[in-house]
Amino acid sequence: MDKNGKLLNPLSKTRLHEEIVAQFKDRIIRGDINPGDRLPTERGLAEQLNVNRTTVREALHKLESLGLVEIRHGTGIFARDYRESTSLDLVKQILFMDGKINIAVLKNLMDLRRILVPEISYYAALNRNKNDLNDLERIVFDRSDMPLEEKDWRVHNVIARASGNILFLTLLNVFTDLAGRFTNLYFLSPKNCKRTERFHQEIYQAINDKQAGNARQIMKDILVYAENQTLKAIKTVSAK
Repeated sequence: MDKNGKLLNPLSKTRLHEEIVAQFKDRIIRGDINPGDRLPTERGLAEQLNVNRTTVREALHKLESLGLVEIRHGTGIFARDYRESTSLDLVKQILFMDGKINIAVLKNLMDLRRILVPEISYYAALNRNKNDLNDLERIVFDRSDMPLEEKDWRVHNVIARASGNILFLTLLNVFTDLAGRFTNLYFLSPKNCKRTERFHQEIYQAINDKQAGNARQIMKDILVYAENQTLKAIKTVSAK
């Protein structure tokens, strides 16, 4: 509930069902709506939000697919515990609650990335083919004006593809999407740029030589370095 005692706020966007979903996401994750709470009826929500029932129904079905509500026909609509049903679709919402970054969740994300991405590099060194290696070489030794931030993304993308596991690539894309707004802070530092350029050459050589263990360690080292530098940059920006 907000300070005026309203469950939800007036709607303004064109795709109204998406705004309904976003509002419920915020309130459930924040704890304004507790697990097991019974929500207003479909008709009640439509009247409160001044939208038609079709829009509300579409939003509720999306919330149900996200595991945030349970629709019990003939009984009512109930909030679920997102911690028992959470999915990748909710990670961004949890990370950027109320438009502010949750540092604890960011650190959780970094922990997960530090576990997974070195393994991606390990399997890339084992499974890479000639085309993968050619693509990686072309990107690492590119002498065009490609921004280093883009080059780094492409290096990681090729490594994930070379691993031979499509789910590695999918999860890497999730990490990239969530961390995207922080990478620019990292690449503002010339020192960090030099460290990344060295990383690109080292990881290329390890994958070229099929040194899987070495590739894993090289990736872990750069992730630890990047995490420390990024958290320092965020702290500096937040203090201003």
